[in-house]
Amino acid sequence: MKKTVLSMLMLALSAIGWAQQATINGKFIKENTSTVNTGQIYLFKAENGGMVPLTMIPLARHDHSFQVQVADSDLNVIRYIGFPDEIYPVYLRKGDTLTLNAGLGEITYGGKVNAENKVFAEWNKIVTPLRKYSYTKDGFKRSADYFAGTLDSLVKPMEAFVNVIKTGNAKFDSYVKFMLPYCFRKDALGPFNMGLGYAEREQYPAFMSNMLNTEKFSNPQIWTLPFGYSYIQGTIFVKHYIYNHENGFLEDIIATEITNPKMRADYILSLLERQEYQNMAAFVKNNKQYMVTTQQKNRMKILEKRANLKEPGAESVDFAYPDMNGKVYHLKDFRGKVVLVDVWATWCKPCLAEQPALEALEKSFEGADIVFLSVSIDTEKDKWKNMVETKKLSGLHLYSNNQGSLIQDYEVTEVPRFILFDKNGKIVSYDAIRPSDPKLKELIQSKI
Repeated sequence: MKKTVLSMLMLALSAIGWAQQATINGKFIKENTSTVNTGQIYLFKAENGGMVPLTMIPLARHDHSFQVQVADSDLNVIRYIGFPDEIYPVYLRKGDTLTLNAGLGEITYGGKVNAENKVFAEWNKIVTPLRKYSYTKDGFKRSADYFAGTLDSLVKPMEAFVNVIKTGNAKFDSYVKFMLPYCFRKDALGPFNMGLGYAEREQYPAFMSNMLNTEKFSNPQIWTLPFGYSYIQGTIFVKHYIYNHENGFLEDIIATEITNPKMRADYILSLLERQEYQNMAAFVKNNKQYMVTTQQKNRMKILEKRANLKEPGAESVDFAYPDMNGKVYHLKDFRGKVVLVDVWATWCKPCLAEQPALEALEKSFEGADIVFLSVSIDTEKDKWKNMVETKKLSGLHLYSNNQGSLIQDYEVTEVPRFILFDKNGKIVSYDAIRPSDPKLKELIQSKI
């Protein structure tokens, strides 16, 4: 009897504790895509012109349902829920239970819908016809003329709705009056970023033509949006390549389009950190002049160093790691010889698949001025040591524990990675051909 009472008491206390927390539940459906895992969504926060995932939320396989408890740090602020390419805003307070049914460009807010979420719910009712173009496969089956009419017809309802937002939460009201029109702009850009276009400018929706001709990226608040970075990039892309039918690299245009100095620098840094460029060294050289704050200048110095490392003929950054006996080898120890660095791991199947070709390559250069340096990123030293000894792997094997200059300065984020240095320690290839390709042997021979 006592056990039963105790169990019931514990369940009651647990229920009370759960009730005091904010929760989101519901369903989220997305058409299958090759770029997004449709089995999970995220709770995001906006940061530095993009989004930072806070919580990964699995979707049930049978009905795409989910439930998540929201941390206290994510209450009383705007957060975003969904897939990386399809998000919806939410605002929760302690004790709120919000039910969302979302996907394919639309959403309904149910459960305990506070004043802030009512704004988002009504907003999405207005813009759903527009969002259907980008978030469903059937969107492009509709004519371009139909899209133009849809977009222009929503402008006045959108503006009228934003003008009367008044929840009593002054901070929230002020921000969403800025945010929602930019959400509308981003949704308007979606079809054009996916290939929609018109033969003549006169055919473009009036809203789009006005937006492309007047957007100067002067408002620094753009960088507080969860899509600030993609909005800038998407607008410039559509303006120059779709609307104006221009050619050239997008990276060469960006800096001149952003009129707010600090936001321009933030965008340039973000582009470099995301590695979205054709020629990183040239991009750094042309755009480092735009850094404004000390922090931005310091970030650019780091990126400039990395950019130069990737260019053929660039000076190498020395790195040092121990072999299995503890003897430390530096890259600079091998000056006067060509060095092929193989960054690998025992758990990496493509790495192991290249091993026979790597050993054959090494044997073909026996006696030549070349060193084959294999650096493991394993974090289990015994496992690495055992494989090297058991398989009697050739070459000089070093252990990095996935740390140090080779990993950080050379930005090794995936393996296998082959890096080739010449006899003077300069970069020949930052991401060399794999040993299984005969062209690697030809490249090495040209440097011996």
